[in-house]
Amino acid sequence: MRDRVEDEAARWALRDPLTAEEQAQLDEWLARSWRHPGALLRAQAALSMIDHALVPEEEAGPEAMAPVPNSRLAPTRRWVLGGLSSAAAAALGLVGWRALRGERVMTVRGEIRRLPLADGSVATIDTESELHVAMAGETRRIAITHGQAWFQVAKDRHRPFVVDAGIAQVRAVGTAFSVRRNGEQVEVAVTEGTVVAWPTGAKGTMNVLTEGQYATFSINGEAPRTGTAPAEINRSLAWRDGEISLEGETLTSAVSQFNRYNEQQLVLADPSLGEERLVGLFKVGNPQEFASMLEKTLSIEVTVTPHEIRLARKYSRPI
Repeated sequence: MRDRVEDEAARWALRDPLTAEEQAQLDEWLARSWRHPGALLRAQAALSMIDHALVPEEEAGPEAMAPVPNSRLAPTRRWVLGGLSSAAAAALGLVGWRALRGERVMTVRGEIRRLPLADGSVATIDTESELHVAMAGETRRIAITHGQAWFQVAKDRHRPFVVDAGIAQVRAVGTAFSVRRNGEQVEVAVTEGTVVAWPTGAKGTMNVLTEGQYATFSINGEAPRTGTAPAEINRSLAWRDGEISLEGETLTSAVSQFNRYNEQQLVLADPSLGEERLVGLFKVGNPQEFASMLEKTLSIEVTVTPHEIRLARKYSRPI
């Protein structure tokens, strides 16, 4: 458990550069206890490790071009966090926020919201999602209670952008990435730039993800599943434009996606239809158009009621 010294060290590590008045305050804080200098150094080292990962090579100096530990671990760079001090963990944002104060943002079924943030970033929030946004102070923090959001992060190296998704944390500077929190899993996917993602707490593996890469965290605490799949990531984010992109998914999967956005639910009256594979781009808010396409291409009988669209296989009737 972190104590007051570790929390204070984390806050000082995040305050850079300092004004003359702040430097004097820091000098006084360092002289107050023998524990303070060591705690600050550990927190600064942790932040330096993160900054090294997040700064593009073309922006970094020669000292930042040194090989990254464990860089052989494809497709992401991974660093073990188990040895970090509590102060370093606090500075990184590894420990979840017990009470994040800020604006509560919710979307209802069928709603997709584009939310400009105070720092110039933009959050595009998927249907039935809940976020808590806190942009004041020295960091930019968002907690996702459930659902999904795609973040276009305004560049500000002095104010890290951190997303808490319960079992996983994500930190970025200026990039674009999505975080989906669904039941017992959290998936982080990067569409531009670089982010660092890790399991909540000061243990486990820190994953450096670049454009086209993802990491899926599970509640069981195992190492996240990582990979590179830019096309799949872009298709999975078609909801940002109010669309569902199918490229060989089953009808069962498509029905599940449509039902997330609509009160009028698609129902598979014949379970055997669920294994049919589909390709196409469809509007999330028009399940009837989707059903009409199925009726024409898969010999499906469609029955529409105010609350349901039932899909059944057509059978030849005896003459």
